[in-house]
Amino acid sequence: MVYRYLNPAVELKVYDSDERATACLPEAGGFEEVASSDIVILSVPISEMPAVCRELLPYIREGQVFVDTCSVKTKPLAMMEELFPEGVQIMGTHPLFGPDSGKDGIAGFKIVVCPVRVEEQLYQEVIEFLQELDLVVVESTPEEHDRQIAQTQAIFHLIAQAMKELGWGVKVISTPGPDTFYRLVKTVQQDTSQLFQDMAKENPYAAEYRKKFMKTLGELDQSLKKEEKTWI
Repeated sequence: MVYRYLNPAVELKVYDSDERATACLPEAGGFEEVASSDIVILSVPISEMPAVCRELLPYIREGQVFVDTCSVKTKPLAMMEELFPEGVQIMGTHPLFGPDSGKDGIAGFKIVVCPVRVEEQLYQEVIEFLQELDLVVVESTPEEHDRQIAQTQAIFHLIAQAMKELGWGVKVISTPGPDTFYRLVKTVQQDTSQLFQDMAKENPYAAEYRKKFMKTLGELDQSLKKEEKTWI
């Protein structure tokens, strides 16, 4: 998706550790070539960020800009800030949509931007570029991003995984609300299990809100049991 929207606008080079993913792309390049670009967009699983960033270190030069796209912001951005030299600019992003939800266009969708170590002029240019794509830009700190995502995306993925394990989905006998909900859940179930695991484990607030959610479900279950009545 990044390729689809950036390719017409900028000179692009693309690298994937799986060569099959870029075999048909004229913009395909080697790791060193891509890592040496002026702007490097990292689109890798959250848990693989440390290994990838360390692999980048020998090719990093002053003046480069590194942008991550992880669904978790605090850990990846703190790690990049610690590893990368002072002369390297760092910015976090999280597109709040995916290949399925954005397959027919991304206009109106939201993208979170977290400026970590970036010049103001460049930062504003990035904001303007994203707005030209008709994206709604949400500026945030990494901490606030992770706290809100722990209550939204992480919990939604938890529900989706539970329903997948149960084999639950759209039924003939259902009202419109559950039908819509199950169809949305289905799109999330198509995401990789690694994304689900990483969001649950790498987000520093995920366990806290997951515990609150499970506790509340238990309390609701207990209240329903107390209110059960015998029919005669």
